[in-house]
Amino acid sequence: MTRQSVAFALLAALPLCACHETKGKDELANSPQERSSILEACTNGTHGDPQECSNAKSVENAKKLEQSLGR
Repeated sequence: MTRQSVAFALLAALPLCACHETKGKDELANSPQERSSILEACTNGTHGDPQECSNAKSVENAKKLEQSLGR
């Protein structure tokens, strides 16, 4: 494979990468609909960002704990 072919293959693959920024806990805490959507995708295995799944689950658990403590 020539250098030109390798460079072309790498450039062609760029749009396939996950190029979004992982949503943090603060952002997910302020967006219940988005958090719910992410959690649903994580549950059915279609969400590609494990860190975002972890953040959403952590926020969801904290919200449930607050509710159970009456805060």
